[in-house]
Amino acid sequence: MREGYYSIVNGYKAPFLDIDATEKVGDDRYKAETKFSDLYSLFLFDRDLRELTFHYLLRVEALVRTVCSYTFSEAHREPDAYLDQSNYASEDEYKRFGLKGYRYNLAKLHGELFRKANGNSREFVEHYRQNHDNVPLWVLANDLTFGNVEHFFNLMKPSEQIAVCKRIVDATGHTGGKQGFFEASEMRIGLDAIVKFRNICAHDERLYCAKVGKRRGTDYVHLLAYLRRYLTDDEMSAMIISVNALVEKYSWESEMISHLLDKMGFAKINK
Repeated sequence: MREGYYSIVNGYKAPFLDIDATEKVGDDRYKAETKFSDLYSLFLFDRDLRELTFHYLLRVEALVRTVCSYTFSEAHREPDAYLDQSNYASEDEYKRFGLKGYRYNLAKLHGELFRKANGNSREFVEHYRQNHDNVPLWVLANDLTFGNVEHFFNLMKPSEQIAVCKRIVDATGHTGGKQGFFEASEMRIGLDAIVKFRNICAHDERLYCAKVGKRRGTDYVHLLAYLRRYLTDDEMSAMIISVNALVEKYSWESEMISHLLDKMGFAKINK
């Protein structure tokens, strides 16, 4: 009654099904001695994993939002500079980024920024609009979704994208470390996956076996690799320790653990 049949059974039955028997009779048949508690444990593990992951994704979201808005505002001093389409990358630059749909994405972002700056009822936006005649980007950015921020970064001028990457390295304390500076192209790829995983967590979808990206090749392990760019070493260490603790907490027989680690992407690391 608290969770719903579909969320638990239809969402987490796959690893417990007897595939041969299911195909033979055309209906779900489970492996011998499978219990409802097995499915429910996997459901609970995934929910805990989402909550843990979402905690760190929110930190990444705040960092990217802050650095992008400050960097753009520093380069374009006019109060409403973010509404001037000439302040963004050109179509040729956008194509060199390996991205498509320049005109559509620029128009969509511009429309979203204009709507939030001029028709938003959020208290902090309204305050700046009424008392300062305009809403600076570093204020408006707090009303943007992570997806909005991702598109904003993709449309920034190349030099500003480079500045964003450098500032993230500085903010996370990775300067001079093994990771060092990273390319804007790497950030564009990483952000795409991070935003998708963020939405999975926010919308209460299955996380442990999720794969995102155009080729559905980015799994949970890839996500951890991307997050290393945006979290401090202490934050990253704490996250990995917590994920490991979750796996140990919900330990089943070896077959189920193998399935879990394989779907999260850990199995191929050991290979």
